Amino acid sequence: MKSKNNNKQNKITSNKKQVVFNTNIPSKYYFPLFAILILTVIIYRPVFFNGFVWDDGPYVLNNLNVQSFNLKNILFNFEMGNYHPFTMLAFATEYYFFGLNETGFHTVNLFIHLLNIVLVFYVVFLLNGNPTIAILVSLLFGIHPLHVESVAWISELKDLLYTFFFLGSYIFYIRYIQFSKNKFYILSLILFLASTLSKAMAVCLPVVFFLTDYFKGRKINSKTILEKLPFLLISFSMGILAIFAQKSSGSIQDITNYSFFERVIFAGYGFMSYLIKSILPVNLSAYYPYPIKSGETIPAIFFIYFLLFIGLVAGVVYSIRYTKKIFFGIAFFAIAVFLVLQLLPVGGAIMADRYSYVPLIGIFYLMAEGINGMFKKKLIFPAVIFIGIFVIFFSIKTYERNLIWKNGLSLWSDVISKYQTVPVAYNNRGIDLVKINNNKEALIDFNKALELRPGYVSALTNRGHLFMDERKFDMALNDYNMAVRLQPNDAEIFLNRGNLFQNMQKFDEALSDYNMSIKLFPSSSQAFYSRGLLMMQNKKTDLASTDFSESIRLFPSFTEAYINRGIALQEMNRFEEAIPDFNKAIKLNPADPKAYFNRGNVLANQKRFDEAITDFSKAIELKNDYGLAYFSRGIAAINSGKKDAGCNDLKLAINFGFGQANEAMNQLCR
Repeated sequence: MKSKNNNKQNKITSNKKQVVFNTNIPSKYYFPLFAILILTVIIYRPVFFNGFVWDDGPYVLNNLNVQSFNLKNILFNFEMGNYHPFTMLAFATEYYFFGLNETGFHTVNLFIHLLNIVLVFYVVFLLNGNPTIAILVSLLFGIHPLHVESVAWISELKDLLYTFFFLGSYIFYIRYIQFSKNKFYILSLILFLASTLSKAMAVCLPVVFFLTDYFKGRKINSKTILEKLPFLLISFSMGILAIFAQKSSGSIQDITNYSFFERVIFAGYGFMSYLIKSILPVNLSAYYPYPIKSGETIPAIFFIYFLLFIGLVAGVVYSIRYTKKIFFGIAFFAIAVFLVLQLLPVGGAIMADRYSYVPLIGIFYLMAEGINGMFKKKLIFPAVIFIGIFVIFFSIKTYERNLIWKNGLSLWSDVISKYQTVPVAYNNRGIDLVKINNNKEALIDFNKALELRPGYVSALTNRGHLFMDERKFDMALNDYNMAVRLQPNDAEIFLNRGNLFQNMQKFDEALSDYNMSIKLFPSSSQAFYSRGLLMMQNKKTDLASTDFSESIRLFPSFTEAYINRGIALQEMNRFEEAIPDFNKAIKLNPADPKAYFNRGNVLANQKRFDEAITDFSKAIELKNDYGLAYFSRGIAAINSGKKDAGCNDLKLAINFGFGQANEAMNQLCR
């Protein structure tokens, strides 16, 4: 006799209607689920060799809050026009363990995607009770090419993380309406809050709860509304916060750029495009530009998409006569994608692959129901062929798409191959070309970006950097000046122009720009550091030391700031205070030869020659053509009575280009 725990279905009565749940997963479905995870790892294998791209710079590579684990700033600051402190905490944790090793970050992203596959399986099983359908949905979720952007892009950890908590909250909500236990309700609420703190897209979950009530036969009454109230309050609060965050970075476009009618047409186009790409994921791009500029005529194809949208809505409404399933799948998709249909325009793209990560669960559910229907009608062979075609096609496209996300050059070249009028694509590719010292091609890209969008501040400042690196100071100054005129409240532009003035030996102008940068952004560690270097250059070592100290306070892991503060202290003969700074720099970056060299100088000044020689030797080990280190080691060796070794080092210093060693050689090595 089977025990109650082994009954395949539990039934409870809620609001005078029966709500049916299947709770026991047959063990035979564990193997196909495991096989899906293995297949997903195989087709995502390229991510282990991919690098940082696009927003990974401000999120991780150059993010002082992440690298110093500045908990206060992480919890209370907006980041890149978003408020997602849980995501930033995750980045800080990853940095703590992996440093800037890209593979570690990509591994975490893929691992969370695998967890989400399992959660999708369980959610669908709880909703539908059919493990075959749950397996099919998790398969499509795991291997679909539209999901590559969310997994292969390190910055989209926020997508993966919010989905993990979103699905967890959803599971506990379903368990709550199954058993009416408060512990499930509380766990659902906690996980929902965690999801919203990972990415604002999670705010749609309470509406999904209402949809689930309808799907499972619960009446919408005062009780079911009241139980959603805490969720709705969190949604409203986080939604308002998200709007403020977007406005703070200028991500929300002027709503008058496009009329309400145009935005509705664009929303219909985006809605249908996601659906079409869910079945035929071709011509995928990291950036989908708006088809027109404000005031231009909308192409006819967009009206066709909108008519298709109206037809779909009519068909879904009609289907309710026969089944709730079609309405549930389309409504789930619509609820989850609604906020990113650009009715409130955010950013410069009309849609994005990453926005489909959660919404497509609803579409995959309908596809799985269709395939399962073929099984029921004994159309097993056609169903298997159908599944096989989708699996092979999706797997190949996903693998290829992962290769596109290898680096910035491959990513932006792919965008440009599909859309030749995207300024951000040329600007970002130009940045990556500069990184590989291809300034000629980079300049062409920056010029193209400015041709497409005159007054594009990012392209102006990037072209200014390029001109400064090539010591074309007047041309760089022209670009920076224009950028300042266009964006007079941007602290970074003043910082960059200050660096240029310092290179031009225009110290007063440089100081003015550094001061303005600090005024506009008082928590800029880099601005204080740059001003400190300017003070050092003007022999104001006490002021330099103060600026370096402030830079370190703002970014406690800033190796260069410790080194330069140590040098400033050394120049003020405060040797005992300088040594701890070099010690800290060495601890933060044991591979930096400058830290050992400068500590060696302090030790030599204290006549601790043997210790100094050890440090100079370590600096030379790390940089074997370090002429100045050979010179300093030579002098230390001679002072400690090791004349032959010292004179040999002076010869090496001369050979490695440190000409000042000639005079010491003539005086000390006769």
